[in-house]
Amino acid sequence: MPQVAIFLIVLLLFPTFSAQGFLGGDLPLSNNINSQSPLITKSGIVEVPPQIHDTIPKVKRYLVFGNENVDVNQFSSNQIYSINSGTGFFFVGLFSDEMIPKLQTRGYHVIEDFKVDFHSNSIQDGSKVASIINSELVHEKYGYTGNGVNIAIVDTGVDFSNPDVEHSLARDKNNHPIMLDADGQGIILTNATFVANINDDRIIRNYSKTLPDFATSSVYKTRDGVFLDVKQGGKGTIIQIYNSFFPHQGPTPVFNGTLNDDMKIGKNSREFIDSKSGIYRLGVMYQGALEGPLTRLQVVPVLVVDANIAGVYDTIIPDLSTSWEDYVRFELPRGQKPNYDFDFTDEKPITLGSGNEILRYDFDKDGKFDYSAGTVGASVVDVYGAVTDTKSQLDKTLKAINGTVLPPMDPNGQFFGVMTDFMGHGTSSAASITSKGIEQYDIYNNTKKFSIKGIAPDAKIIPVKALWFGDSVYAWLWAAGFDNKNSKWEFQGHPRADIISNSWGVSNFPLMQYAPGMDLLSQILNTLTIPKSLDENYPGVLMVSSAGNSGHGYGTIGLPNAAPFGLAVGATTNNVFVGYGPFKDQPRFGNTTDHANHIVDFSSRGPGLIGDPKPDIMSIGAHGFTPSAVTKLKKDSKQEAFSLYGGTSMAAPLVSGSAAIVVEGLNDNSQKADSFRIKNILMSTATDLQNDPFTQGSGLVNVGSAIEFVKGKDGKFIVYNDATYTNIKKILDGPLSLINSTSFGLERFEMPSKIMHTSNWFGGQLLQGERSSAKFTIENPTNVTLKIQITPKYFELIKTDKFSGETIPHVQDPVLQKPNTFSPNYIQLADVKQYDDLASYYSEKKFIPEDASLLVLNANFNFKQFMNFTNDIYANDLRIASLYLYDWSDNNNDTKVSSDELSMVNRAGSWGTVQEMRVAEPSSKFSDVPLVGVYPVPTRYSYWLGDTRLNSTSMEYDLSANYYKKNFWSTIWLDNNFIEVPPESKSHVYATIFVPTGYQTGTYQGFLEFASDSHTVNIPVSFAVIQKIPKEDSLVLINGKETDDVLYGTSYTKGAFDMVNRYMAGDWRQFYFDINDAQINTAAIEISWENPDTNLSVFAVDPKGRIVQSNVPSGVFGHFMSWASNDWLGPSPFSQGGGFFPVKNKDDTSTVLYVPINQTGTYSLMTHTTLFGGNSTTEPITIAAKFTNISPNQ
Repeated sequence: MPQVAIFLIVLLLFPTFSAQGFLGGDLPLSNNINSQSPLITKSGIVEVPPQIHDTIPKVKRYLVFGNENVDVNQFSSNQIYSINSGTGFFFVGLFSDEMIPKLQTRGYHVIEDFKVDFHSNSIQDGSKVASIINSELVHEKYGYTGNGVNIAIVDTGVDFSNPDVEHSLARDKNNHPIMLDADGQGIILTNATFVANINDDRIIRNYSKTLPDFATSSVYKTRDGVFLDVKQGGKGTIIQIYNSFFPHQGPTPVFNGTLNDDMKIGKNSREFIDSKSGIYRLGVMYQGALEGPLTRLQVVPVLVVDANIAGVYDTIIPDLSTSWEDYVRFELPRGQKPNYDFDFTDEKPITLGSGNEILRYDFDKDGKFDYSAGTVGASVVDVYGAVTDTKSQLDKTLKAINGTVLPPMDPNGQFFGVMTDFMGHGTSSAASITSKGIEQYDIYNNTKKFSIKGIAPDAKIIPVKALWFGDSVYAWLWAAGFDNKNSKWEFQGHPRADIISNSWGVSNFPLMQYAPGMDLLSQILNTLTIPKSLDENYPGVLMVSSAGNSGHGYGTIGLPNAAPFGLAVGATTNNVFVGYGPFKDQPRFGNTTDHANHIVDFSSRGPGLIGDPKPDIMSIGAHGFTPSAVTKLKKDSKQEAFSLYGGTSMAAPLVSGSAAIVVEGLNDNSQKADSFRIKNILMSTATDLQNDPFTQGSGLVNVGSAIEFVKGKDGKFIVYNDATYTNIKKILDGPLSLINSTSFGLERFEMPSKIMHTSNWFGGQLLQGERSSAKFTIENPTNVTLKIQITPKYFELIKTDKFSGETIPHVQDPVLQKPNTFSPNYIQLADVKQYDDLASYYSEKKFIPEDASLLVLNANFNFKQFMNFTNDIYANDLRIASLYLYDWSDNNNDTKVSSDELSMVNRAGSWGTVQEMRVAEPSSKFSDVPLVGVYPVPTRYSYWLGDTRLNSTSMEYDLSANYYKKNFWSTIWLDNNFIEVPPESKSHVYATIFVPTGYQTGTYQGFLEFASDSHTVNIPVSFAVIQKIPKEDSLVLINGKETDDVLYGTSYTKGAFDMVNRYMAGDWRQFYFDINDAQINTAAIEISWENPDTNLSVFAVDPKGRIVQSNVPSGVFGHFMSWASNDWLGPSPFSQGGGFFPVKNKDDTSTVLYVPINQTGTYSLMTHTTLFGGNSTTEPITIAAKFTNISPNQ
């Protein structure tokens, strides 16, 4: 069979697999949060029909887009909720596969709804987080712990069962939990009714009357106690169960299950669980996870009673002991039945507002909980129309619900809501903020116990479950204080949350037909941050987002995290994982946890298409420990309730917690705490990581410095400008104009014209020779005059060293000589250089320049060494070498490297042809010998199947060490480079960007540094240069450039693709063309490169952000399978979707596309390096374009 045919078969088969990937090129697969186990769907408690186990859904969630104003009521039987505007509409609905072609023939764009990408690298004190971010100092010195601040965690849910986080559940004035399940998973139906004969003296007798029509069965008593008659003479009781797995599993959201065991509700006729009406309600929680560490079905019988007022149901009693026995029954010997007790009398009753809403169980009574089933009291969006009559009836059809939020508990007793988190992602996010640090954990299995304290332990968490893209808008608006009433969003007077934290994003953005940052979701995020944008009284909410884990390439921040006014967070290192769990006794990780605060290779980078500087700030993402849910999988399990969390998923909540402390400080000092001011304070007080703006933003969050500013202490000041907001608004007004706020359900949906101050400076999209100015305000809250020097700076490459070598696989460590445990190949950093002669070798004493701000260390290897082309199936045989840097202390002076002598500084590992690692201020980071480790991954991998168990062989590689220094940036002019700011006052400096005539189209970056003796503020600066297209038949040539510079540049691309990552991984570049002539209706564009193994996908974007052309259109796969582009391989058991095929439409080193042009304004071109030849670290890109008019009249 031909190779292409085999490839297509594999391509079509594997999209059904859930994504499962690595933390890095050589980190253990077993530690990934996406690890898959088969879902165990059967229970010994309840019988369910076999079709409920069906994993081929009869209906699916779809996103439907149209270009005209449409009456969405025509889809009322399918609609979940909608957004409608005068120029188009969007709604989320449920459809069968047969319905989709009919919608498409009507001209609608239809894609299957998808779960968002969670930006986690999870691997199952100790964390050092508090000392790095300086929250420890703030807690002790100022007493600020986030008290009085609510943080919404929009994520997989939150489990509050761990004693370290149980206190942090946000509550309303009635002490009721504030929680929302926007995905509609947490509905618990309790409409099976059992009538009892209870007299006025509250004595229960056997029920001897004819059952009322509404009753399911009755209550009886014997000498053994009082029971619900579930058996009913052997027939069993059929109850309606809500299927939390729908639509992934089972044909309907509600199904009938059968219970066959009577359930105890009392010890005798006087001691029983009382129901004032004599009508008991019974249901079953049917929940669990389809992926993650807790991939197992959880079934919990629940009793609901009206304990105080007849007919008002207020008390829930879960049979957790029976549920636990069912959950762990798989460890029993074959044939042995679980010890179910079906007894509600030994369980704790739960009422909303009591403070004991958490469903957890300690089976061995040792004082530590072993099992969690969630938290009662969630408001749940009735996504699938399961509850339509709160009296008794359930609609079996899927009715339109218009975003109906069910109350946390139905007073009529038919249902209640529960918040769960079986993936653990949201729980880790919340715990990183609010953990009390009262529990002790044996993290390293060495008997020493550690506590894990959060950044803001007294902040409160509002859990908002939103796994699906289609539910995220609902989640945000609700958290921001809006309620959906009659399909209209109405502001309730104040936000529910002060901060909304998002550790997720959307990577395969072409599905949305908009560029990241200009799409609908990003626009909504933008407006949510801005006061008065959605309502006259709306104050704005700080929107914190993880930048993503798709680095090390530039332009890898997806939607909605590229939204300019959100706070996007990148990730830094923290080597606490060394010596923990699967990382123990692995030579390549070294022997200490000392190093931290370097950029993580996978952290996503800017810029976005607009050209503004992103990310905004950094925090720890590799890695830190967090408390987790208490649930164990076995009775004798020794596992403790903590996990090692990572990725920008961790970084974002750490910044959210830092923001909570700032809010508390501002409130305590009677200062304004709007979202822009909080962001400006965090960015102005961040610690410089000596990286470029598109990598680090302003630097590492430092909440200690932030509070010192709030308190007017230690010379701290902040800086912000008046131009960025206006410059961005000018670009976004076009996409925003496509949204009709009235049809959207809001009276307004706009970016107000009032200037909002921002720290980062985006100079706009400018022509050569054009200028852009900004007024910077320096705010001094201290009681002394501050003398501040202002200097524009950019990173300049000052030295490049190179080395060529060949890997030697399967080398064992002198100390850890264990099977299948290998060491890297070691090269001293001093040897990463090609010397001209022996004299030059001995003459250079200091190979690391003392004034170097940054070291970027790369390893690259040829694509044909990375991928075996002789294999019949594309990407079926892959191998890499990952990259490490150590501080080596030769303790025994034997000149031989052993792992116990190594302290790892940083590492890099991606499944591509170029590895990249960064070390800030390298001359100060080594106490002993700087040592490079090149680690050949021992076995080969298949994109489709994972580890092939075939040994890797040697491969040639090149190392390059690039040293950068911050130098003066002449592009920015200042009216004053020195200023004195009086105490408790503000001063101003005017800055102007002057675009040199030699600047090619693209995006440029640097810093504006404000430095005093005690504090330095690094303002990220960027601007885009646009190419003017003045008239028809204009020709444009953008010449590529050969360079060793691996920082962002406009005329070259770098190798950064990663086969196991996501769609955004790779390296992106942006180019801009300003169309002035309305006669131009076509652009013919050719993009060329040098290496035939390199490949670029290209997207053309119109002035309103819409993707109007691509050289890799999704075609038939996009039409039928919601495929992002025709070069994409999709997810596999090995990859989260970072694989691409070299689709060519011209020749091996170039591609062409014809762009339709239907308006004047700035058209943008996005290039994506999906594959890279690997002969070097960078490769020139040349663009030739002609803008003309093609019409039948010519």
